[in-house]
Amino acid sequence: MWEQLAQYRNHFLQHEIKDVLKPTSINSQQNKEWALDMEKRNICKCVPYCCTSTSTHLEDRAQLAYGWFALPKLLKELDSDVRLTHWKAVVSLTEFLLNPLNAQRAITEMDIVRKLKNAFMRMRLKLHKEEHREGEMYLKIYNILSRNFDGAENIANRKCLRIEFYKIIHNQENIKDDLASEILRNLTGKPKVLGIILEDPENFSALAGIFKQDPCRPHYPQHLWHHLCHLLEVAPEQGIELGFFELLHSRILNRLSNFWDMATKAFALLLCCVEGQRRFDAVDGVKLLYDVFAQADENPRKLLPRQKVENWEYTVLALLNGLHSKRALWRSREFTQLPCYVGRLMESTVDNPRLQLYCLKVFRELGVMPCIKRYIIGNWLEDICKLFCLDAEAECARDSLVDWLRRDIADSS
Repeated sequence: MWEQLAQYRNHFLQHEIKDVLKPTSINSQQNKEWALDMEKRNICKCVPYCCTSTSTHLEDRAQLAYGWFALPKLLKELDSDVRLTHWKAVVSLTEFLLNPLNAQRAITEMDIVRKLKNAFMRMRLKLHKEEHREGEMYLKIYNILSRNFDGAENIANRKCLRIEFYKIIHNQENIKDDLASEILRNLTGKPKVLGIILEDPENFSALAGIFKQDPCRPHYPQHLWHHLCHLLEVAPEQGIELGFFELLHSRILNRLSNFWDMATKAFALLLCCVEGQRRFDAVDGVKLLYDVFAQADENPRKLLPRQKVENWEYTVLALLNGLHSKRALWRSREFTQLPCYVGRLMESTVDNPRLQLYCLKVFRELGVMPCIKRYIIGNWLEDICKLFCLDAEAECARDSLVDWLRRDIADSS
């Protein structure tokens, strides 16, 4: 009877190896393998005693339903003298304002920028002790509010906040410097707010002090670079007066970490004014950029990991902005391989239409010199005609360049 009952388990195994083992032997072997697998699984599921702490997600949130009456309740708890109640209100407010409608209502109806400014300044001036991470959460709220136009304008009009943001970045406070940099980038990303920032020269001076603090510093927050480029795009003369030309030139010359990225973009924006072009010619900028292009032919083992150029867009942009003077054009005649480097980048790019557009414009600028124009017609005209453009703007630049080159052939014949 027991032998017959054992046949009802493991039907597939019983059918396949019924002539080799008895049903009871098959079942005992299966039980043994199952026990070994469960032992391994239980070992993996063991949790060390140090990791058994419970989650604080609900403990750090205010007790409320996120509806129409949530914002007044959170702002009321924000004024509480009980530090835990205040902390819960700040954390919940950070999540509540992620909804743009809630953020707009808080800015226009509740004047949340002013209320948070008072609490934030008390924390920064050491009038209140930071028991949790209130300072970081205040910055997160300001980061959310700065994405709104009204919020960005209210933040930019308060000088004390701008000063504290630059101090945080200057002191390189962990986590907070990234948040402060993103807030400043959000502010200057809006044209009207950018005008408010530029009205006060202390903002640009504070930013210059951050970059001059350590000229050899390898990395800065990415948002801080974008903030700098927003300012240089509108006021390159002011940036040159503050010493950014020498700073960025030294970073490119010494091939600091990721020099080809945002540092080269900021350097290219400085060349859009007369003084920037004059200084570019004085330091032989064409030779400087030619050496960067020539890196592709060098032994990669001689370069450090972050010295290899991974994106040529801003390097070509710097060359384009630096070819507006006669001295730079005459200097470019001495580098025969320069059009070849630009042409190879133009043909090899498959996902960057701006790089393609800049290469076509560089050909147009270099073609002002007759000898380079003849070189382009003889070696690159056919490739330019067959070029597949990635967007409409690059296609218009290609057609204009081809028409200009062919017109020269007709005139000379």
